[in-house]
Amino acid sequence: MEKLDHGYLNDLVVKAGNGNSNAFAELYAAVAGRQYAYLCAMVRDPARAESLLQTLFEYVINHIGTLQRADLFLCWISREAFRLCHDTPEGADAYDLYMNLPLGESQVLLMHEAQGLSIHETGDILNLGSRTIRRRLRSGRRHLQQEFADAGDRELHDNRKEVPDGVQTRDGRGVRNPSVQIAGGHIFREKHEPDAFRMAEILWNVFQTAGWEPNSVPIEALSSYAVYRKERFSLQRGVLIAAMVLFLLLPGLFVLPAYQVTYEQEGVRGLPVYRIDVHSLLPVGRVTAAMQQHRLPVYEAGSRSFTVEPIRNGKLTIEVALVNRQTVQTTEQVTDVDAESPKLTGSEVGEDTFLLHVEDAGIGVNYSGIYAVGESGEVYRPVSVSEAEGVLFSYPEEAWDVYIPDHIGNILHLKVHFE
Repeated sequence: MEKLDHGYLNDLVVKAGNGNSNAFAELYAAVAGRQYAYLCAMVRDPARAESLLQTLFEYVINHIGTLQRADLFLCWISREAFRLCHDTPEGADAYDLYMNLPLGESQVLLMHEAQGLSIHETGDILNLGSRTIRRRLRSGRRHLQQEFADAGDRELHDNRKEVPDGVQTRDGRGVRNPSVQIAGGHIFREKHEPDAFRMAEILWNVFQTAGWEPNSVPIEALSSYAVYRKERFSLQRGVLIAAMVLFLLLPGLFVLPAYQVTYEQEGVRGLPVYRIDVHSLLPVGRVTAAMQQHRLPVYEAGSRSFTVEPIRNGKLTIEVALVNRQTVQTTEQVTDVDAESPKLTGSEVGEDTFLLHVEDAGIGVNYSGIYAVGESGEVYRPVSVSEAEGVLFSYPEEAWDVYIPDHIGNILHLKVHFE
């Protein structure tokens, strides 16, 4: 599989989490094929894999706004794919062993140890290099070994829990590999290519189920544009060299593009929008944008017109390239992105509930994304949320960390503990 641009995908995850349907569609175009192949390998049935793929992305569209680290998106979605296929009582014990590990380590162990995927195949799905996969395998195995060493023999032999090969209990006795229960045999190696029409239909169904407006840019265009890929230029380099020789013979074609960048308006969620209008006789090859060497999504708004929506303040660098490889670059100082997290304006404590009053002077509080995490790791949701009434939680029985985001990803973090 082609390598993906991690930085570009991270921006797509943030924008999709803020409700941008075009960004979600582009994210889907980038990773759906990998997940389809992964599901086919697990269930060995392409028809069931398609059904699970739709269920998987229905979960993603409803929960992507709660993902705390965009760079762990591929691990997160692959682990949810595993859960859909193996969320059964007979696999619960083995599944829980891996779920206690950090996200990146658990998914690498699930793929390599429990499902029999090679290091290369695991790296393809997670868009990671072989060295990173091996490092996470070593770290995950150490954490599993430490977990069982700390737990001792507690219920280990009574319940016949299973852990990966090589993990030792405190008395040195080994236990069996859970891959027998989880994977159920050798991995299904046959390659399956998803049907483009069916993949587009699945995306439309996901938007309908979630109540989102469908993407305005067709999925075929997003797949062909494919700026989320780190392109490999082995074959393209030769074609470009031949094209350069041709252009050298035609100096009249070497003209610089002229373009204008204008601050257009506030985006639908309070983000600034910059419009790039290109004026040139030659077709536009590519328009790219970056902040601090971090690429941003650029969307085609019309003939020779493009838009970019920065998600942070700083220096925005825009580069326009024509098909003749002539480029021009300019910078804009972005200062209009909301960088402040919501503020706590008051609180009220009742007999069995407590109420938080919050406000955000920027783009507003994202009330649907509010949640709390207890010391035990359990996630809690508010009883009710209202801009006028506030955020109402049931009285906690343990210390909580409460997270209150705005619509761009700034988060107010509160620690709640009642004696």
